[in-house]
Amino acid sequence: MSLPLLFLGSATGVAALIDLLALQNEPTLQSELSLSAPLLFGFAAGLALFSADQVQWRFRWQRLSLRIAYPLAMVACAVALDAFTLPIGAALIIGPIAAVLLAAMLMRNAATRDKADYLTS
Repeated sequence: MSLPLLFLGSATGVAALIDLLALQNEPTLQSELSLSAPLLFGFAAGLALFSADQVQWRFRWQRLSLRIAYPLAMVACAVALDAFTLPIGAALIIGPIAAVLLAAMLMRNAATRDKADYLTS
């Protein structure tokens, strides 16, 4: 469930770093970063939809409602928002934290999957 949100945070950090290093003539941490909401939330909705079967749902109502409602909420954000802005400094704080958490989650998932494959064979 956290994969789409960690993707959003990581992508925001990468965009802030690119904007700060390459695109601005006089880079400052107080300047604003404008991001494409349809692009980011569209990718996040796709991640939520395609990774929903990997979530171990505890209750049937979660499997039935959240599996569909969570990606639809992100699609609604993609449709409703044109762009969103936040300070580059905040994006540079959020981005690395989200990237580290995303990498840790993916490595833990790979280790769990490898362990399960080893036990079944």
